[in-house]
Amino acid sequence: MIEPGRWVELAGIEPRPRWTRRLHLFTAIVLIGVTVLSWRLVELQVIQGAGFNRLALINRIHRLTVEAERGVIYDRHGLQLAFNDPAWSLQVTPVGLPDDRGGRAAEYQQLARLSGRTAADIGLAVAADLDPYRPLTIKAGLTQQEAETAQERLPELPGARLDQVPVRRYADPEIYSHVLGYTGRIDGEAYKQLRGSGYLPDESIGRAGVEAGLEDVLRGRNGWEDVETDANGVVKQVLALQAPVAGRSVYLSLDGALQKEAYGRLQEGLAKANSKAGAIVATDPRDGEVLALVSYPGYDANAFAAGITQAAYDKLLADPGKPLYDRAIAGLYPPGSTFKMITGTAGLEEGKITPSTLLGCPSHLSFGAWTYWNWARYDFGLMNVLKAIPTSCDTFFYQVADRLGPDALAAYARAFGYGAVPGIEIPGAQAGVAPNPDYKQSICATPGSPECSWNEGDTVTMGIGQSYVLATPLIQAMYAATMGNSGTLLRPTIVHKVTDGAGTVLTSAQPAVVRQVPISPANLEVLRQGMNQCLNGPWGTAAIARVLGFRWDGGCKTGTAQFGGTGVDLPSHAWFVDFGPYNTPTFASATLLENGGFGEYTAEPVAVNVLDYYFDHRGQINLDG
Repeated sequence: MIEPGRWVELAGIEPRPRWTRRLHLFTAIVLIGVTVLSWRLVELQVIQGAGFNRLALINRIHRLTVEAERGVIYDRHGLQLAFNDPAWSLQVTPVGLPDDRGGRAAEYQQLARLSGRTAADIGLAVAADLDPYRPLTIKAGLTQQEAETAQERLPELPGARLDQVPVRRYADPEIYSHVLGYTGRIDGEAYKQLRGSGYLPDESIGRAGVEAGLEDVLRGRNGWEDVETDANGVVKQVLALQAPVAGRSVYLSLDGALQKEAYGRLQEGLAKANSKAGAIVATDPRDGEVLALVSYPGYDANAFAAGITQAAYDKLLADPGKPLYDRAIAGLYPPGSTFKMITGTAGLEEGKITPSTLLGCPSHLSFGAWTYWNWARYDFGLMNVLKAIPTSCDTFFYQVADRLGPDALAAYARAFGYGAVPGIEIPGAQAGVAPNPDYKQSICATPGSPECSWNEGDTVTMGIGQSYVLATPLIQAMYAATMGNSGTLLRPTIVHKVTDGAGTVLTSAQPAVVRQVPISPANLEVLRQGMNQCLNGPWGTAAIARVLGFRWDGGCKTGTAQFGGTGVDLPSHAWFVDFGPYNTPTFASATLLENGGFGEYTAEPVAVNVLDYYFDHRGQINLDG
């Protein structure tokens, strides 16, 4: 029986047992859960712990590509022209970037200010990189000041770092700019094409000149490292590696001293002629090796290797001198009177003239309704082809061309290399033009109309290297070499030899014959003698060479090629082609001054000085480096 006071204390509620059935069930569930969790913890930490440790380690191990150092470039004697200089590089490891979109965008903006690239460009580069643990180069070749500025900002830029990476540097960059070209960061389109060949999205590749033409030789073979990283992609240790193999060393056929001499003489000659641009190509007629290859003006290739700014690039594009334009291999110009040996070859071989055929050299001739003048406005009298070459009689070659017709002239022009791309190792070489009536139709704005039809005037002016005939200085140099070496057209080469890291010669230049020009030795000798008389004879247009006191013997031809329309008072490009010595030529060249006036007055002095230098130093130049 309950005491009255106790009943009041319980507020009139009847007491119940402390442990109910529901409480027993809940307690049982809790005990079972704890038991299961305890067992799972034991299983994970004790039974399977070793395996999970291995998996965790694997998640922290990544294979990173190690870029191979680019091959070095030398002249034929071992003078180094392209270097790999250590320089600071601003890099970012994608996995270390902020996870949130806003934080990442803010960091891209800061990286853009440090690198000169746009934030959008950096974002695209990061997105294109398939390996988030591989450091991606944002800007290479930082100056000391740029590196110091970046270093100060690194603490607030997660995933960013500075590293030393080789950057290309070129000796005398403007003198060699069009030969060597430059390297630059691979762009998106190129990466899509080259990714399958092992290229990285921020890798530097050859973009012009030898750097581009010999990319496969200079690039080398990348290696790899298996590295352990932390959560931000920072490398803690290298576990395994395969060292990269540096690119091959390339020895160009150029002689560095001759290249500098040609550049300096051309620059000097252009200033005297009030001309802004020109080119010189010198080659060895025995094997086709190019000894000098100059296009003026040049540009600073080092600016590209370090990562040129858009403003600097736009300035180069806007430069009226077109410094990025390689006139030596890509500039197309009418050859003018330097073409006359081709017209002479065609006339002799096709039986339209013989070495003794005499034709008049009047001041002018009429063909159809048009009158065509000789360069000299007086009558030279009768002459054969041997005299017509050194006097450069236009009206003589008008008559020969008229007898031949355009198709025969074009065929012989092609035999000497016109109309085909020379097989030099520098991309961008142009083919020139050996025109015929079909060609005129192909370039005419209104094909089939009367103005598109080939006429007699097109033929006769083609005979003196005008009309629609075009050539590059490289084609002209190889043509001059063919005249010097008894009619063998060679493939030009800019590579003397290639070696591996130990200096072992892997390949060396060998003469490559394109064709033997279809001309008899007797007829060729007549034309060669005409070129020799141009230099030495009393009627030679190269009389200035005698005044300059030239120290070599050989053959040459001046050229004054009009351009810019039709008529007689047109501006002209100045040409000079040559070979020497006469009996056993080791040198042939072509010199061009754009809008340089008369070839004998402007191009000839430049070429003669370069030739003098060659013959004063040919013992050193022709040494096998």
